Amino acid sequence: MKIFAGINGFGRIGKCTFLQLLEDSNFSIKVINTSLDINLIENYLNNDTNHGRRNYNTRIIDDDKIEIGDNIISIINIRKPENIRWREYGVKYLFETTGVFLTKEELLTHDVDYVILSSPPSDEIPIFCYGVNHHSYEGEKIISTGSCTTNCLSPMINICDNINKIEFGSFITIHSTTSSQNTVDKTCNKKRTTRSVFNNIIPHTTGASKCLERIIPRIKDKIIGSSVRIPTSNVSMIDLNLTFESAITTDEIFTILEKNIDPNIIEINKNRNVSTDFMTTSKPTIIDYYQTFQINEKSIKFTIWYDNEWSYCSQMIRFVNYINMKLIK
Repeated sequence: MKIFAGINGFGRIGKCTFLQLLEDSNFSIKVINTSLDINLIENYLNNDTNHGRRNYNTRIIDDDKIEIGDNIISIINIRKPENIRWREYGVKYLFETTGVFLTKEELLTHDVDYVILSSPPSDEIPIFCYGVNHHSYEGEKIISTGSCTTNCLSPMINICDNINKIEFGSFITIHSTTSSQNTVDKTCNKKRTTRSVFNNIIPHTTGASKCLERIIPRIKDKIIGSSVRIPTSNVSMIDLNLTFESAITTDEIFTILEKNIDPNIIEINKNRNVSTDFMTTSKPTIIDYYQTFQINEKSIKFTIWYDNEWSYCSQMIRFVNYINMKLIK
Protein backbone atom coordinates (compact mmCIF):
# COMPACT_ATOMS: atom_id res chain seq x y z
CA MET A 1 0.00 0.00 0.00
CA LYS A 2 1.33 3.44 -0.96
CA ILE A 3 2.25 5.99 1.68
CA PHE A 4 0.36 9.19 0.82
CA ALA A 5 2.59 12.15 1.68
CA GLY A 6 2.50 15.92 1.63
CA ILE A 7 5.24 18.49 2.13
CA ASN A 8 4.76 21.83 3.86
CA GLY A 9 7.63 24.08 2.81
CA PHE A 10 9.86 23.63 -0.23
CA GLY A 11 13.24 24.98 0.84
CA ARG A 12 16.40 22.93 1.28
CA ILE A 13 14.88 20.18 3.45
CA GLY A 14 11.55 20.14 1.64
CA LYS A 15 13.27 19.84 -1.72
CA CYS A 16 15.71 17.12 -0.63
CA THR A 17 12.84 15.19 0.93
CA PHE A 18 10.78 15.51 -2.24
CA LEU A 19 13.62 14.34 -4.50
CA GLN A 20 14.10 11.22 -2.38
CA LEU A 21 10.38 10.50 -2.16
CA LEU A 22 10.23 10.56 -5.96
CA GLU A 23 12.69 7.66 -6.00
CA ASP A 24 10.99 5.69 -3.21
CA SER A 25 8.32 3.38 -4.63
CA ASN A 26 6.60 3.20 -1.23
CA PHE A 27 5.46 6.81 -1.50
CA SER A 28 2.89 8.74 -3.48
CA ILE A 29 3.35 12.52 -3.18
CA LYS A 30 -0.01 14.24 -3.09
CA VAL A 31 0.63 17.92 -2.44
CA ILE A 32 3.34 20.53 -1.87
CA ASN A 33 2.65 23.79 -0.08
CA THR A 34 5.07 26.33 -1.53
CA SER A 35 5.27 29.93 -2.72
CA LEU A 36 7.23 28.75 -5.79
CA ASP A 37 5.52 29.43 -9.12
CA ILE A 38 4.27 26.18 -10.66
CA ASN A 39 6.06 27.04 -13.92
CA LEU A 40 9.43 27.12 -12.13
CA ILE A 41 9.20 23.79 -10.34
CA GLU A 42 10.84 21.70 -13.07
CA ASN A 43 13.89 23.97 -13.19
CA TYR A 44 14.05 24.05 -9.39
CA LEU A 45 14.07 20.27 -9.16
CA ASN A 46 16.51 19.60 -11.98
CA ASN A 47 19.23 22.05 -10.96
CA ASP A 48 20.90 22.04 -7.58
CA THR A 49 24.28 23.42 -6.55
CA ASN A 50 24.71 20.80 -3.83
CA HIS A 51 23.09 17.73 -5.31
CA GLY A 52 23.67 18.12 -9.03
CA ARG A 53 21.50 18.00 -12.15
CA ARG A 54 18.52 15.77 -12.74
CA ASN A 55 16.22 15.19 -15.67
CA TYR A 56 12.66 15.12 -14.34
CA ASN A 57 9.93 15.98 -16.81
CA THR A 58 7.23 18.00 -15.14
CA ARG A 59 3.92 18.17 -16.97
CA ILE A 60 1.69 21.02 -15.87
CA ILE A 61 -1.88 19.71 -15.82
CA ASP A 62 -3.55 22.95 -14.78
CA ASP A 63 -2.94 26.03 -12.63
CA ASP A 64 -2.34 24.04 -9.45
CA LYS A 65 -1.46 20.49 -10.49
CA ILE A 66 1.61 18.80 -11.99
CA GLU A 67 2.59 15.30 -13.01
CA ILE A 68 6.05 13.85 -12.32
CA GLY A 69 6.47 10.16 -13.06
CA ASP A 70 3.64 8.30 -11.33
CA ASN A 71 2.82 11.27 -9.10
CA ILE A 72 0.04 13.76 -9.78
CA ILE A 73 0.83 16.53 -7.30
CA SER A 74 -1.24 19.50 -6.23
CA ILE A 75 0.71 22.74 -5.76
CA ILE A 76 -0.77 25.11 -3.19
CA ASN A 77 0.34 28.32 -1.52
CA ILE A 78 -1.40 28.71 1.84
CA ARG A 79 0.38 30.37 4.75
CA LYS A 80 -1.78 29.30 7.69
CA PRO A 81 -1.82 25.55 8.52
CA GLU A 82 -5.42 25.71 9.74
CA ASN A 83 -6.51 26.70 6.24
CA ILE A 84 -4.92 23.70 4.51
CA ARG A 85 -7.18 20.68 3.97
CA TRP A 86 -4.50 18.00 3.67
CA ARG A 87 -7.02 15.16 4.01
CA GLU A 88 -8.93 16.39 0.97
CA TYR A 89 -5.75 15.85 -1.05
CA GLY A 90 -5.41 12.34 0.36
CA VAL A 91 -2.40 13.13 2.57
CA LYS A 92 -1.79 10.85 5.56
CA TYR A 93 1.81 11.78 6.45
CA LEU A 94 2.89 15.41 6.35
CA PHE A 95 6.56 16.41 6.26
CA GLU A 96 6.59 19.78 8.03
CA THR A 97 9.79 21.38 6.71
CA THR A 98 9.13 25.12 7.05
CA GLY A 99 11.02 25.42 10.35
CA VAL A 100 8.32 27.84 11.46
CA PHE A 101 5.85 25.71 13.41
CA LEU A 102 7.64 24.08 16.34
CA THR A 103 4.98 23.31 18.95
CA LYS A 104 2.31 20.66 19.25
CA GLU A 105 -0.36 23.36 19.51
CA GLU A 106 0.71 24.84 16.17
CA LEU A 107 1.12 21.49 14.43
CA LEU A 108 -2.27 20.21 15.59
CA THR A 109 -3.83 22.76 13.25
CA HIS A 110 -2.64 20.63 10.31
CA ASP A 111 -5.63 18.60 9.11
CA VAL A 112 -3.71 15.34 8.68
CA ASP A 113 -3.16 12.01 10.46
CA TYR A 114 0.59 12.30 11.13
CA VAL A 115 3.03 15.21 11.19
CA ILE A 116 6.80 14.70 10.93
CA LEU A 117 8.58 17.84 12.10
CA SER A 118 11.98 18.37 10.47
CA SER A 119 13.31 20.50 13.33
CA PRO A 120 13.88 20.16 17.07
CA PRO A 121 10.60 21.11 18.75
CA SER A 122 10.31 23.97 21.21
CA ASP A 123 8.07 21.91 23.48
CA GLU A 124 7.77 18.25 24.53
CA ILE A 125 6.89 16.77 21.14
CA PRO A 126 8.58 13.31 21.13
CA ILE A 127 11.85 13.11 19.19
CA PHE A 128 12.86 9.99 17.26
CA CYS A 129 16.07 9.09 15.48
CA TYR A 130 15.85 6.13 13.11
CA GLY A 131 18.45 3.55 14.07
CA VAL A 132 18.44 4.60 17.73
CA ASN A 133 15.02 4.91 19.38
CA HIS A 134 12.57 4.41 16.51
CA HIS A 135 11.43 1.12 18.07
CA SER A 136 9.92 3.09 20.96
CA TYR A 137 7.38 4.76 18.66
CA GLU A 138 3.86 4.07 19.95
CA GLY A 139 1.56 5.70 17.43
CA GLU A 140 2.13 9.36 18.28
CA LYS A 141 0.44 11.68 15.77
CA ILE A 142 3.02 14.46 15.93
CA ILE A 143 6.72 13.68 16.17
CA SER A 144 10.05 15.38 15.54
CA THR A 145 13.12 13.80 13.97
CA GLY A 146 15.37 16.31 15.75
CA SER A 147 18.17 17.98 13.82
CA CYS A 148 20.71 16.84 11.24
CA THR A 149 23.46 17.00 13.88
CA THR A 150 21.34 14.94 16.28
CA ASN A 151 20.87 12.26 13.62
CA CYS A 152 24.62 12.13 13.03
CA LEU A 153 25.55 11.94 16.72
CA SER A 154 22.80 9.72 18.13
CA PRO A 155 23.71 6.44 16.38
CA MET A 156 27.37 6.87 17.36
CA ILE A 157 26.67 7.86 20.98
CA ASN A 158 24.18 5.03 21.38
CA ILE A 159 26.42 2.26 20.10
CA CYS A 160 29.51 3.57 21.92
CA ASP A 161 27.61 3.69 25.21
CA ASN A 162 26.48 0.11 24.61
CA ILE A 163 30.09 -0.94 24.05
CA ASN A 164 31.51 0.84 27.09
CA LYS A 165 29.54 3.24 29.27
CA ILE A 166 30.26 6.87 28.47
CA GLU A 167 31.45 8.94 31.42
CA PHE A 168 31.56 12.27 29.60
CA GLY A 169 31.57 13.59 26.05
CA SER A 170 31.99 16.85 24.19
CA PHE A 171 31.59 17.76 20.55
CA ILE A 172 31.79 20.61 18.12
CA THR A 173 30.02 20.47 14.80
CA ILE A 174 31.78 22.25 11.97
CA HIS A 175 28.60 23.04 10.10
CA SER A 176 28.02 24.34 6.59
CA THR A 177 26.04 27.51 6.17
CA THR A 178 22.23 27.46 6.06
CA SER A 179 19.55 29.62 4.49
CA SER A 180 19.04 31.45 7.80
CA GLN A 181 22.42 33.16 7.37
CA ASN A 182 23.38 36.19 5.32
CA THR A 183 25.63 36.75 2.33
CA VAL A 184 26.73 40.15 3.70
CA ASP A 185 26.68 41.65 7.18
CA LYS A 186 23.29 42.81 8.44
CA THR A 187 22.68 45.67 10.85
CA CYS A 188 21.65 43.48 13.80
CA ASN A 189 24.78 42.54 15.73
CA LYS A 190 23.25 40.62 18.64
CA LYS A 191 23.51 37.38 16.68
CA ARG A 192 26.81 36.36 15.15
CA THR A 193 24.90 34.68 12.32
CA THR A 194 23.98 38.13 11.02
CA ARG A 195 27.58 38.35 9.78
CA SER A 196 28.58 37.42 6.23
CA VAL A 197 28.85 33.69 5.47
CA PHE A 198 31.61 34.26 2.92
CA ASN A 199 34.53 35.37 5.05
CA ASN A 200 33.84 34.12 8.55
CA ILE A 201 33.94 31.12 10.82
CA ILE A 202 30.91 31.89 12.97
CA PRO A 203 30.33 30.43 16.46
CA HIS A 204 26.76 29.25 16.76
CA THR A 205 24.48 27.33 19.07
CA THR A 206 23.30 23.74 18.65
CA GLY A 207 20.33 22.04 20.24
CA ALA A 208 21.82 18.61 19.63
CA SER A 209 22.83 18.06 23.27
CA LYS A 210 19.24 18.44 24.50
CA CYS A 211 17.86 16.34 21.64
CA LEU A 212 20.40 13.61 22.43
CA GLU A 213 19.19 13.40 26.01
CA ARG A 214 15.60 12.97 24.87
CA ILE A 215 16.51 10.26 22.36
CA ILE A 216 18.97 8.48 24.70
CA PRO A 217 17.87 9.38 28.26
CA ARG A 218 20.65 7.36 29.90
CA ILE A 219 23.28 9.85 28.68
CA LYS A 220 21.58 12.84 30.33
CA ASP A 221 24.09 15.47 31.54
CA LYS A 222 26.98 13.53 29.98
CA ILE A 223 27.29 15.20 26.56
CA ILE A 224 27.85 18.87 25.82
CA GLY A 225 28.42 20.49 22.46
CA SER A 226 28.73 23.63 20.38
CA SER A 227 28.80 24.60 16.73
CA VAL A 228 30.58 26.82 14.24
CA ARG A 229 29.28 27.76 10.82
CA ILE A 230 31.76 27.76 7.95
CA PRO A 231 31.68 29.11 4.35
CA THR A 232 30.62 25.91 2.59
CA SER A 233 27.16 25.18 1.18
CA ASN A 234 26.67 21.60 2.45
CA VAL A 235 28.21 18.66 4.38
CA SER A 236 29.26 19.06 7.99
CA MET A 237 31.72 17.37 10.32
CA ILE A 238 31.60 16.59 14.03
CA ASP A 239 34.64 16.45 16.27
CA LEU A 240 33.48 14.11 19.05
CA ASN A 241 35.51 13.40 22.19
CA LEU A 242 34.32 10.58 24.44
CA THR A 243 35.65 9.48 27.81
CA PHE A 244 34.53 5.99 28.83
CA GLU A 245 34.12 4.48 32.30
CA SER A 246 36.81 1.89 31.62
CA ALA A 247 39.79 1.51 29.31
CA ILE A 248 39.15 0.90 25.63
CA THR A 249 41.16 1.26 22.42
CA THR A 250 40.24 2.54 18.98
CA ASP A 251 40.92 -0.95 17.58
CA GLU A 252 38.42 -2.45 20.01
CA ILE A 253 35.82 0.15 19.11
CA PHE A 254 36.20 -0.39 15.36
CA THR A 255 36.18 -4.19 15.68
CA ILE A 256 32.86 -4.07 17.55
CA LEU A 257 31.42 -1.42 15.25
CA GLU A 258 32.21 -3.42 12.11
CA LYS A 259 30.26 -6.37 13.50
CA ASN A 260 27.26 -4.49 14.84
CA ILE A 261 26.49 -1.40 12.79
CA ASP A 262 23.52 -0.97 10.49
CA PRO A 263 25.22 -0.27 7.14
CA ASN A 264 22.39 2.06 6.14
CA ILE A 265 23.08 4.26 9.17
CA ILE A 266 26.77 4.08 10.11
CA GLU A 267 29.79 3.80 7.84
CA ILE A 268 33.47 3.48 8.72
CA ASN A 269 35.21 5.40 5.98
CA LYS A 270 38.86 4.67 5.09
CA ASN A 271 39.09 6.68 1.88
CA ARG A 272 40.71 9.89 3.20
CA ASN A 273 37.84 11.94 1.77
CA VAL A 274 37.06 15.64 2.05
CA SER A 275 33.68 17.24 2.61
CA THR A 276 32.37 17.40 -0.96
CA ASP A 277 32.96 13.67 -1.33
CA PHE A 278 30.07 13.14 1.08
CA MET A 279 27.60 15.28 -0.87
CA THR A 280 24.25 13.51 -1.37
CA THR A 281 25.09 10.59 0.91
CA SER A 282 22.16 9.06 2.77
CA LYS A 283 24.02 7.63 5.79
CA PRO A 284 23.80 10.06 8.72
CA THR A 285 26.94 8.86 10.54
CA ILE A 286 30.16 8.42 8.54
CA ILE A 287 33.14 7.82 10.82
CA ASP A 288 36.51 8.94 9.46
CA TYR A 289 38.81 6.04 10.32
CA TYR A 290 42.03 8.00 9.84
CA GLN A 291 40.81 10.95 11.91
CA THR A 292 40.03 8.83 14.97
CA PHE A 293 42.65 9.03 17.73
CA GLN A 294 43.36 7.59 21.15
CA ILE A 295 43.62 10.43 23.68
CA ASN A 296 44.35 8.28 26.73
CA GLU A 297 43.38 4.81 27.90
CA LYS A 298 39.75 5.83 28.42
CA SER A 299 39.29 8.64 25.90
CA ILE A 300 38.94 8.65 22.10
CA LYS A 301 38.50 11.45 19.56
CA PHE A 302 36.22 10.68 16.59
CA THR A 303 35.61 12.63 13.41
CA ILE A 304 32.20 12.04 11.84
CA TRP A 305 30.90 13.36 8.51
CA TYR A 306 27.29 13.93 7.43
CA ASP A 307 25.42 15.54 4.58
CA ASN A 308 23.33 17.83 6.74
CA GLU A 309 20.66 18.12 4.05
CA TRP A 310 20.38 14.80 2.24
CA SER A 311 21.10 12.29 5.02
CA TYR A 312 18.73 14.06 7.40
CA CYS A 313 15.90 13.76 4.88
CA SER A 314 16.84 10.10 4.37
CA GLN A 315 16.40 9.58 8.10
CA MET A 316 12.94 11.16 8.09
CA ILE A 317 11.88 8.94 5.22
CA ARG A 318 13.26 5.81 6.92
CA PHE A 319 11.26 6.66 10.00
CA VAL A 320 8.01 7.17 8.09
CA ASN A 321 8.54 3.88 6.25
CA TYR A 322 9.04 2.22 9.63
CA ILE A 323 5.99 3.67 11.38
CA ASN A 324 3.76 3.01 8.37
CA MET A 325 4.80 -0.67 8.41
CA LYS A 326 4.21 -0.79 12.15
CA LEU A 327 0.77 0.78 11.87
CA ILE A 328 -0.50 -1.55 9.12
CA LYS A 329 0.61 -4.73 10.91
